[in-house]
Amino acid sequence: MAHIDPFETTLSNGLRVVICPDNSAPVANVTVMYRVGSHDERRGKTGLAHLFEHLMFDNAAPGVDKQYDLYCTKAGGSNNAYTTFDYTTYHIDVPAHNVELGLWLESERMREFRITDHALTTQRSVVIEEINQNVFNQPYGIWRKAQQEMAYSQDSSYSWDVYGSPEDVASITMEDAKGFFETYYHPSNAVLCISGDVDVASILTLVETHFGAIPDKHRIIERTPFHQQMIRRGTSLAVEDNVPLTAVFISLHIPGFAQNELLDAEITSTTIGSGRSSLLYKKMVSELQIASGVGCFVDRRANDSLLTLYAYASTESVTADQLADGILSSLGSTTITPDMLSAAVNKLKTAHAAELQKANGVADMVAWTTLFWNDPLYVNTALERYERVTVQEVQSMLFDVGNSEQRIRLDIIPSSTNTN
Repeated sequence: MAHIDPFETTLSNGLRVVICPDNSAPVANVTVMYRVGSHDERRGKTGLAHLFEHLMFDNAAPGVDKQYDLYCTKAGGSNNAYTTFDYTTYHIDVPAHNVELGLWLESERMREFRITDHALTTQRSVVIEEINQNVFNQPYGIWRKAQQEMAYSQDSSYSWDVYGSPEDVASITMEDAKGFFETYYHPSNAVLCISGDVDVASILTLVETHFGAIPDKHRIIERTPFHQQMIRRGTSLAVEDNVPLTAVFISLHIPGFAQNELLDAEITSTTIGSGRSSLLYKKMVSELQIASGVGCFVDRRANDSLLTLYAYASTESVTADQLADGILSSLGSTTITPDMLSAAVNKLKTAHAAELQKANGVADMVAWTTLFWNDPLYVNTALERYERVTVQEVQSMLFDVGNSEQRIRLDIIPSSTNTN
């Protein structure tokens, strides 16, 4: 991986700017990451952060309503956005000579609140349909919603999924939306990262032109509190769903990314559930033949994350207890070796390096580590840090998953009225 040489500055309005030149291809990326997500919502107004991500595509300058995507496409670019528990990201990929267009479009989103009643009505409907498609009408789609409610107490804003509930989204008003913009969508609560085939001096001039005059709200954001007492452990639940076969999800609370790099969790999840060489696949798919699909992943949050293992039954006769026992026996009978650790590290390093070959991959990581860790240079040492994780750290995490007082178990079972 080529060494990345970020240039960092802060505008007078508080906007942190990081420029990452890479002249290997004539493309550029403009990414703006705001420190706001579903964790900043309150009960009764869940889904507001994700809805607002949709609304921001209608927040262009006067006279360009509905043309955000059109401007981008005509310039040969593409754009997208995503919302997480703790931050929201907007990014545009363009040919390098059109990088100013990306800066202009993103600055217009940030400049002032321009959402119309029509846009709010339309996007509420769009988001509600998205929730229905991806959660309630998707096989096994409800598991994440159920998991949040099990893993955190009701006074924690991690106890609902990023999508929120359809009822809450339907109730969001223009006043809610405007207040959300005024509180979180301002320069000092964001990081702007420009990567790719760009010249630092030229970009600085363009950034000052488009973003420098945007006023900051000068508000002290009262972050939603999170306490260790909000974490729930040792819980289990069985939920009926319109699914053909049983599935089991077992989760373990691990530190939040604001306090921990989570590299040990990434290595553990790769060892447990990534590919045919993983512990779960070899035990449950190949040997026991009770699962058709298995896996493990890290669900990152700033204050508290979850390591989740899952398995889908191979036949109707396989029970939830068999799947759970298979998962736990896969881990309990395994001693992590240096070779296993090395294989997982190499797989992660390869994937990580591949992502950093792309302008948008660089911008996303640099913006994130700047926003939460104030460290745009992390990108250059990330691969080395994987080497510092020890066999003992991975083995300890496997042990914790096997501890019934620590883990959370969710069974998704076929509904008794299921006619599939």
